[in-house]
Amino acid sequence: LNEGRPVEVLTALPLAIAGWLRYLLGVDDDLKPMALSADPLLDSLREALKGIVPGDPDTCGDRLRPILKNAAIFGSDLTGCALGDRIEEMFREELKGPGAVRAALRRYLKNEKA
Repeated sequence: LNEGRPVEVLTALPLAIAGWLRYLLGVDDDLKPMALSADPLLDSLREALKGIVPGDPDTCGDRLRPILKNAAIFGSDLTGCALGDRIEEMFREELKGPGAVRAALRRYLKNEKA
């Protein structure tokens, strides 16, 4: 942002954050429950995401906003620029249903080398 670059062209950073948020739902790409790693913020983050249903992107609403605004996590308010919107867009794609995470990764990383 300080260099005047458009954040809309970023892929890896918003995709990683969207994937992390999707992971926090505790449901794998087949929509089966999975164990989460220990994290001091895990309970509060999961509470903030409560009500989001994998398989139903419309349940997301504005639930990501408080997390994306948290400068203690990200160093700045990510909703203050297009990056927050990009993360939400990617997160919603990863919510679409079984295989949605893999499909989003393929879509966004199609031009990236593995």
